This record gives sequence, C-alpha cells and structure tokens, in this order.
Amino acid sequence: MTTPGRNDPCPCGSGKKYKKCHGAATILPVDYAYDRIRRLEGECSSLLLKFASQKYGETGIEQAWQGFRFAGTVPPDREGQKGDFFSRWLTFIWRPGREETLPELFLAERGPKVEGEIRRMIEATIRSPYSFFQTEDVEPGVSITLRDVLRKREFQVSERTASRMVQRGNILYAQVVELDGIAFLMGTGSVVMPASFLDTLLRLRSSLEKAGFLTAGRRPDEDLLEREDKLRELYFSLADSAEKRKPDMRNTDGDPLEFHTLTYSVSSFSAAFQALRGLEQNVTGRDDAKLIEEGERATIHWLKSSKKGSPDATTVATLRLAGTTLIAEVNSAKRAGRIRREIAKRLGEEAVLMKTEIVPFEAAMKQAEAKAEEEKPGTESEHDRIMRESPEARAFLKELNDRHWASWPDVPLPALRGKTPRQAAKDSIGRELLESLFLDFDSRNSRLEDESQRVDVAKLRQELGLGISRVVYQHGMIKNLSSLHGLKKQVFVRDDIPREVITAIDENHLLVAGGKYGDREAGNPIEYDHLVIEHPKGRTEITFYNRGISLLFGDNETERRIHRVCAILQGLRPS
Repeated sequence: MTTPGRNDPCPCGSGKKYKKCHGAATILPVDYAYDRIRRLEGECSSLLLKFASQKYGETGIEQAWQGFRFAGTVPPDREGQKGDFFSRWLTFIWRPGREETLPELFLAERGPKVEGEIRRMIEATIRSPYSFFQTEDVEPGVSITLRDVLRKREFQVSERTASRMVQRGNILYAQVVELDGIAFLMGTGSVVMPASFLDTLLRLRSSLEKAGFLTAGRRPDEDLLEREDKLRELYFSLADSAEKRKPDMRNTDGDPLEFHTLTYSVSSFSAAFQALRGLEQNVTGRDDAKLIEEGERATIHWLKSSKKGSPDATTVATLRLAGTTLIAEVNSAKRAGRIRREIAKRLGEEAVLMKTEIVPFEAAMKQAEAKAEEEKPGTESEHDRIMRESPEARAFLKELNDRHWASWPDVPLPALRGKTPRQAAKDSIGRELLESLFLDFDSRNSRLEDESQRVDVAKLRQELGLGISRVVYQHGMIKNLSSLHGLKKQVFVRDDIPREVITAIDENHLLVAGGKYGDREAGNPIEYDHLVIEHPKGRTEITFYNRGISLLFGDNETERRIHRVCAILQGLRPS
C-alpha cells in the first residue's frame, strides 16, 4: 500500500489531512525518549568523570582500576569496550571512601547546583544493581528482552547497538536502569557469555536464597547492590573462561582485533586535508591528486614504516574525508587512542568528535557473513545441489534428524546436570536450564538454511509438557471498549490447539511480547485484537488497537510478529 500524500485525507478516517494527523510525527515518541536518555547519560558521565579527576586525580583513578579488576598493577586501559565498562563502573558504582559512591559524593557536594534531570538520572542509576541477564528476544537496532537470572524479572530494554550483536540465549553482565518508562543499558561487561553458563548462575542464585537473600520480604535490588563486588568478581572469572574458548585474533601490533569507527565534524575540507595528508605522503610520497577523489572527498591512510617508500608499511588507520565530515577507521582499541591523539595534535579544536562505534571481532565476522550471504552469486554448493535434486537424500536426512529429536527427551545431558529433558521438566531449575537450551536451539535455527535440519522447538516443548495449554483470541471492529462483549472468542485448549498456531507463536516469540500495542485513537471504529496465551511460565496477554493502521504507518518488528499470528488465527475462524 502506498503512503498518502501530505494533503490527502488520512486513512485512519479522522477526516483530517494526512500531514495534520498520522503524517505529522516524524520521530517516534520512544525514539525521542531514548535519544533524550542517552543525552542525559552522556552529560552525567562527563560531569562525574570530571569530578573524579578533579577530586582524586590520576593516582586515584589508577587505584580505582586496581579495585575494579581486584589485583595487580595493570594500568587502566581506557579504550575499547573494557575501558567503557570501567568508565561506567567508575562514574556510578565506585566507592572512593568505601562508604558512599562517587555520584553520591557528587550530589552531596554540588547539591542544588545539579540540574533536575541530571539528578534524576544519577539517582535512578545508583539504585539499579548490576546483574546477569539472559537474552530472550532481540529486535536488531531497536530493543532486547532480557531476563534477570538472579531477580527473576524481565526487562524490555531499548538498545540500538548491542541489539545488533547479541543473540537469543546469550548472557550479559549489565546494569539495567529504568527512567520515565524506558529501560536501558547503562553499563555492560565487555564479554558476552554463552547460554551454557546459566547453570553456574542458577547455583549462585540458589546459594543466595539459602542464605536468606533475594527472597520474599527482602529488597532484591539492595541485596545485589551490597554484593556488587562479588558479582563483578564472578563475571570476570566467567568472562576469562569465555575468552579462552574464542580464537585469539590480533592485528600486526599484537593488539586484540576490535573495529572502531570515529566520526568527526571538521571546520573545512581543505584545512583538514592539508593537516592530515602527511600521514600517508610522508611514507609513500604520493601527491595530492592521488589522494583526492571527485569533489571534496579524499581517502588518507596513516602509514608507519621504518623506510620511506617501503612496500611493507603498516596501515594504522584509514581516514575518509567528505566535505566537513571525517571518519577514521582502525582495528584495535589502542590504535583508536593513537588516531584520536594524532587528530587532536594536527587539527586541535577544528575537529570535534561526534560519535564512536565499536564492533568486536566476532560481531564483525557475523555481519560480514550475513552480508556475504545476501550478496553471494547464484551458484550453489555440491551439498545444496544434491539436496535440491534428490528428494531421497532430503527424506533420509530428515528421517535421521526426526529420529534424533524423538529420542532426545529421554537422553541424560550434562547441560541439565545429568538429567534427561523429561526429568528436568519436572522441577523449576531444570525448566530454566531447558529454556536456556531452547533459546540456543532457536538461535542456531536462524542460521540454518536447510529447514529439515532445524530443531522443532515447539514440538519439544509440547512433548515435555512445557508447551502452550490454552489460546484465546478475539478480533473485530468496535465503536468503543464498552462494546467488547459483542466480540466472539476463539478458544483452543491443549491438544486442540492447531499445530500452525503453536509454531507461529513459537517462531515469532510471542510469549515475551505481552502488552498493549497500537493507538486506540487512530481509527473509528476501532480495530481490536486481544490474544491470551497460557503456558508453563505464566500468562501472556496482548492487546492490539488498530492493527492495520499501525502496520501501515509504523515500523515495529514486534507488531509485525504479532500480526503474523493474528492473521493465522483469523484464518481459522468459521465462516
């Protein structure tokens, strides 16, 4: 369906012009709130870092680093993800005097001078503990659904960068802060841990509960805040284990690979080019014409070589200059620090750093693989050819796969503490471990092109008694909410729930999508969808107002997933 012209009537039926109705919003409210919170976060961090430097100096910050990592005389590494994790901890968690945190000292000293919104952000952050979170759902570039393993809570976290890197089942050590109805990540450990680490965290939770913590009548947030150092120590231990499992990829300087993109605003193309061209010309002797492309565009490589003109020169950074925008690309945290200092030396205040993007090596490889998959030519592998041309081969492999998963519920598994999935499904800890396995299966399924080799997670759930027990659905057009009683309900119970409905709910991750969607005021009459799903973990309720209009004007992946399931349920209604 095409988007209406600005002066056309709005399709919602309000009678207003599109530009005065649904076409008026150019920024989604959630996006605006997220940007505002990230701006506040930046201002708070800057103020607190400045306060820490003035009050405790470089020696104090080095001592904080040693306390952060629990030992040694390793100097603080301020670059990269590890440096970012330390900076967030320093500014919001560090206790210089072992009593009050740095932000509490800041608020006590600056008092009324602190702006209201800054104060609210700081207070919300210091009340929020670090914990271990398992990723239950991901909407890349938008949000992550996280389950706090220790507090047994779920959070729908607005997050643009991390949501492009993590997968379902991954475990994060993080601080989730809630402000003005938005949950967001404030500090995050630099290592993403695999789903197999969940058992260690469940054992930790059990030990805390046996000691009387995290139980009814207590304040779990305060329990975790009091044990922040113990949780951080466990995180570093688990992170070290996770790091040892990965290949150690390094650049020619011996630094761990990590891709940094720094974006600057410069006063003029000419001044920036004149200041930076020597980074390449001093080694290669290339003239300006070979560095400048069409218009105000140039690519400069910062080269380091012991001998002028040597073909063995190392590229420290690639600089791309387009008009008044300068982008520097490097492949390690250490080189990111070097290029920042070099640009500051050559351009001074004429270059303003606007943003820094950091992509770990593993995430970059996944992005490259996905891009290659999209752009690969129409050729196919020998395996794919055989599978396409031989129905017998497809049937044989599917039979093997089905046979394996038919016996799986009764096979003892180390990941389930030696129990079979059927045994594990009978107690709460076993069910959590099973859910973690299912998240991992879902993640693998998303990377498998051959559908016959995917795991039917919905079928396994049903087999183990962990599946959906009841589905209730209503859909129709209503004048107002008082007329809901006139809508008929579709009710499906246990074995009567259609297979395609169970599969659609599972594949579209609706069990973690409870809530209200759409805009009740967008249309008259109101298109109304109400879906209730009962399952072992509880009850998921979804209400969707004016689904058609929301899908036309919005770009919300969760709403699209809900729509897919609603469309299937609508198709099952008796005519």
